[in-house]
Amino acid sequence: MRYTLITFLACPACSGQLATIVVTERQAAIPVRHRLLPNVVAPEGAVVAPLNPASARTPLGAVLSRHAANPAPPERDYAVEVETGILACVSCGRWFPIRGFLPELLPDHLRDRDDDRRFFDECARQLPTELVEALRAAAPSAGSTELDRGEGYKRAEITIRSKVDNPYFFSPGYSSPFNPHATEHTLYLIKLFGAAVPLLELKVGDVLLDSGCGYSWTTEWLYRAGVETVGVDICRTYLEIGIERMGANRPHLVVADVENLPIRAASMDAVLAFESAHHIPDRKKAMAGFGRVLKPAGRMVLAEPGATHEHAQVSVDVMSKYGILEKGMELEDVRDYVAGTEMGKPEQIFLLRASDREIGRTIDHAFVHTHSAVEGNLFRISKTESLLETVSAAWREPRRVVWPKLKRYAKTALVRLGLE
Repeated sequence: MRYTLITFLACPACSGQLATIVVTERQAAIPVRHRLLPNVVAPEGAVVAPLNPASARTPLGAVLSRHAANPAPPERDYAVEVETGILACVSCGRWFPIRGFLPELLPDHLRDRDDDRRFFDECARQLPTELVEALRAAAPSAGSTELDRGEGYKRAEITIRSKVDNPYFFSPGYSSPFNPHATEHTLYLIKLFGAAVPLLELKVGDVLLDSGCGYSWTTEWLYRAGVETVGVDICRTYLEIGIERMGANRPHLVVADVENLPIRAASMDAVLAFESAHHIPDRKKAMAGFGRVLKPAGRMVLAEPGATHEHAQVSVDVMSKYGILEKGMELEDVRDYVAGTEMGKPEQIFLLRASDREIGRTIDHAFVHTHSAVEGNLFRISKTESLLETVSAAWREPRRVVWPKLKRYAKTALVRLGLE
């Protein structure tokens, strides 16, 4: 985990600030990227990375602050990674593991408490006694009793490795998206990704959340294009394979449940759900979370299979053998998911083939069905933005940024009034 990832993370239970506790660090040099680095990087040998002064307001925060290091040069984030450590919430006292370079920020009911306890005890041997005692005292005595009707599906994904008896099951992850044994599917993925990316309207300096990133090839491609990307997936196995494929020069990756996003509010410019949202059990809850983490007027794109997906034989087999949810979506479904959230009215985007002879014809459902250039459904949603927020931005941002926002706000208002 790079130290700067902490600037995008929050406790999945209370959305509180997290502190990075370092157990082991490893040299992992990557090319310098042109981005603004905050002063959260710890110097060599530090136990606690630099903290916001406000952290000391809680008993745990006060102990963490006493052990927190002064900031190291931000560029050190390009040279090292936290291999093993703990992320501690200064508000509610929960702690979360960093193991094998991956932070695990799952909600209480999806954690393996025995495994986490063993991990904590191993880390405790290398940490100051005062800090260990403070972490033990602050941690909630019992996990959340939240009702999660999709827990079975989620546990099936978390434990997928134990269910797989095919030695080649995970092999595509080591070359994703390229699979020499499934050429058509490889070309489908690349084509759909190429159609989805322009809809995100990404620009220099944007931060993107890749929801359900799996083997993380979409996260990787956008990262290599210069976008700051944070990939989250509930299955650690997929992310581990992604790390093995990419090496040190890779995007931020987090083990997390997208229905309980451990991401700071209004920290993301865009969200991508690429062939992943059809695995989410509670999509209304997930959509509310996406609305929370997006900045005003932030964009989300879903590239997902249609409603017939769950009836395909391959989907039936996956659900039966592995217990993973396979349920596609249509525009009416997405409209239901966004209702009551901060997300605006969704649009379905079509990429069509048309010859010069067909220009001028009426584009109806029949034409779309026969002329689609990509399989699957593409949906685009923008977070709602008040006029006050838009005008306020004019005082902070250059005209080239503000005018597009004003135009988008005007278009949204016309749509809601039925004038467009």
